[in-house]
Amino acid sequence: MRSIRRDTEERKRTVERLYRWRGSCLWGSMVVLLFSLIVCLTRSLAQQLPPTPPPHPILLPQANRLPDVNAQMVMKQQLQTKKDFDAANTLRQKQIGDDSVKLLILAKDLKAQMDLLGDKPVPERLQREAAVIELLAHDVQTRMTLTVGGS
Repeated sequence: MRSIRRDTEERKRTVERLYRWRGSCLWGSMVVLLFSLIVCLTRSLAQQLPPTPPPHPILLPQANRLPDVNAQMVMKQQLQTKKDFDAANTLRQKQIGDDSVKLLILAKDLKAQMDLLGDKPVPERLQREAAVIELLAHDVQTRMTLTVGGS
C-alpha cells in the first residue's frame, strides 16, 4: 500500500510541477507576446506620424521671396533690352564678316591687276578701286570698334 501511495504522491508532485512549469511558460509567452505587440504598435505609430520639422527654416524668408510687380517689370525690360542688343551685335558681326570677305576679294583682284601692269603708270580705274577698298576697310574698322550694348 505504501508503494501505491508513494506512486500516487509522486504522480501528484509530477503533475503539480508540470502545471507550475506550464504556468511559468504561459507567463513567459504572454510577456514575449506583449513585448512584440508593443514593438509593432510603436513602429506603426512612428510611420503614421508626420516627420518633425527642423527647428529653424532652411532658407530665410527674406532670401527666398519673390520680387514685387515693379521689380519683375524692370527685370523683363532689362532682359528684352539685352536680347535686342544681342541681336544687333549678331547682325553687326555678320556684316563685318561679309564686308571682310568683299575686302579680301577686291584686294586680291587689285593686286593681280597691279602685277599685270608692271612698271606702267596706274590707270585711274585702279585708283578708284583702291579708294573704294580704302573706304570699305575704314567702315569695317569703325564697325569693329563699335559695340552695341546697354548701360
